[in-house]
Amino acid sequence: GINAEYMGLLMTFSAIFIVCLIGTVIAGHSKAEWKSRTIYQILTDRFARSDNNKEGCKNLHNYCGGTYRGIKNNLDYIQEMGFDSIWISPVVDNSDGGYHGYWARDWNKLNSNFGSENDLKELINACHARKMWVMIDVVANHVAPVGVDYHSIVPFNQAAHYHDYCEIRDQDFKNDQWRVENCRLAKLPDLKQENDYVQNYLLDWIKKLVHTYDVDGIRIDTVPEVPKQFWSKYKQAAGVFTIGEVFDDRLDYLKGYIGHVDTVLNYGIFDTLRNTFKGQSMLGLVNKIDQLDKHFGDEQFYMGLFVDNHDNDRFLHGHGNWDNLMGALAFSLFYKGIPIVYYGDEQGYGGGHDPENREELWTHMNKQSSIYQFLKKIIAIRKQYKVWDFPYRDLYHKEHMLAFSRGAVFVVVTNQNKKVDETVPKMPFPEGTKLCDAVTDYNDCIFVRGGSVHLMIDGNKTKVYVKHQQSIQFSTITLYDLSLIHI
Repeated sequence: GINAEYMGLLMTFSAIFIVCLIGTVIAGHSKAEWKSRTIYQILTDRFARSDNNKEGCKNLHNYCGGTYRGIKNNLDYIQEMGFDSIWISPVVDNSDGGYHGYWARDWNKLNSNFGSENDLKELINACHARKMWVMIDVVANHVAPVGVDYHSIVPFNQAAHYHDYCEIRDQDFKNDQWRVENCRLAKLPDLKQENDYVQNYLLDWIKKLVHTYDVDGIRIDTVPEVPKQFWSKYKQAAGVFTIGEVFDDRLDYLKGYIGHVDTVLNYGIFDTLRNTFKGQSMLGLVNKIDQLDKHFGDEQFYMGLFVDNHDNDRFLHGHGNWDNLMGALAFSLFYKGIPIVYYGDEQGYGGGHDPENREELWTHMNKQSSIYQFLKKIIAIRKQYKVWDFPYRDLYHKEHMLAFSRGAVFVVVTNQNKKVDETVPKMPFPEGTKLCDAVTDYNDCIFVRGGSVHLMIDGNKTKVYVKHQQSIQFSTITLYDLSLIHI
């Protein structure tokens, strides 16, 4: 009897210990939880200033003055669009000119240009009070551009902390993985993760960052430039959702990193998605989706889906058609994946090569912009109908249009200035269902007759149909826990 009682107590204590252990490891949110999120990508230096100064930035190559406090003061702007997560720039102290956050200098300090430790904590607390999550961009591949003089880098101040000097050449990305992992990207000193000191410091650093600031997820920079086995350890140390940047469109190559990090940004569809909505045949996108399905299957539901980011010319650069951008954004919000919208798209920004695609936003924070209003509607529909829980079904496609469903939502995107006059058969809705456009024209309703619907749509327009008389609930600003808000 004593033994049984003792064993029972032991099991109880073990269970409590395991629960506590799990509680400490998983501070943030899992891959499965992130599937329902919609992310707004911010360059911290470019979103909003602490003092609300609206003067334009004179030099995009250097700091423009955006801060954590600026973001915190403008969370309404983000949340009213419907976003429930933000991705912010790397937070570590950077060398001069490192406004983007990718030139780490002192890993033990924060970048004071963005604010203090307390400012960062207050931003994250304010987000959590609104049930918004925060993803921080992190780097473990390289440090600031200091050549071979490492004395200013803390703590990696010795040559032994780095790989021997060589530079990655363009052809290496496709032909020489060793050079990709051991040579310098853009001349940035390449950390030697196989060095015990370097590895242990980086793993401790990410663990500490997540716990100190209660981070919900991390976006990892330059993933292919570091061996996969390091990322497996890094993911474990972080204990939160990890999405990696594998800047490559080869599907097998992309797939090779999933598991070492939770998922990757979907560079597999990126070029095709953009080219399609700039007028190339919709059949190219349909074929690409078929390839993605074969390679990734359900894994696509977790991949980061984006139209723009800080590393590529904006969609509108050299192609000023806002309707096409809205079509591309709608596709990214209703196709499989975790949608990521780059700040400024909602204002029709069209900057070209870096840093022109990293414009300051505070000069144009117009909530009445047509793209802002469009995003507000389609994100509300995405969330209300929980489209992430339903399969993507291609119902009909032609050169200039694609009709698909996710659960109770029926989406039609077009990409050319041609009127759509088409009948879509085999609709997954009951006979007689009345579907109305919830985005541009509430009076535009179609009926399922004989299992089909007939579409009449102007060129370049996007339609998102839902069942008639289901009102859309827009994102409201709710402060859930006022004790977390610092005024």
